[in-house]
Amino acid sequence: LNEVRSRFPDAIRRDACVIGEPALLVSPEHVQELAVFLKENSICGFNMCRSVTGTDKIDRFEIVYNLARVPLPGEDPAEDFVTVALIVVITDRDMPVTMSLVDIWPGVDFQEREIYDLLGVAFEGHPHPSRILLDDAFIGHPLRKDYPLHGNLEDMRAINAYLDEHQLKIMKEDAGEET
Repeated sequence: LNEVRSRFPDAIRRDACVIGEPALLVSPEHVQELAVFLKENSICGFNMCRSVTGTDKIDRFEIVYNLARVPLPGEDPAEDFVTVALIVVITDRDMPVTMSLVDIWPGVDFQEREIYDLLGVAFEGHPHPSRILLDDAFIGHPLRKDYPLHGNLEDMRAINAYLDEHQLKIMKEDAGEET
């Protein structure tokens, strides 16, 4: 990580340790150039993104790319399996945006779309910037801390045609609406 710190002094807000693994906290505007370096640099060589997660931390969003360096065919399989977490910190809650890493690790495609769908974080440069789990008519992003606790009744009615009148009545009561 010393080489990463020296090459990207303005990109890394700080480095940390998450569950025993090294982690880099990065600004959204630097994530793409740092990811390219982490993948292509012979010392780092993080050739796999194991997962991408998003979290609403109330005052910010964190997008975590769990990177790994796995031995390639022809390399010594006894080499250590090396991992690092690349944490993108987004402080703009009104328009949360970061750069997509699909061009670097194609396997993050659906995971970035899921984060957009559930948290509302946009990934600039993503080839398919659309919802993946929820209907296009769904309003809002249900994993955000500011999303209504009981959901949006109109969304529920429009999307889930299977709700009977009794279920709708219970939802209205839970939301504090008159029945």
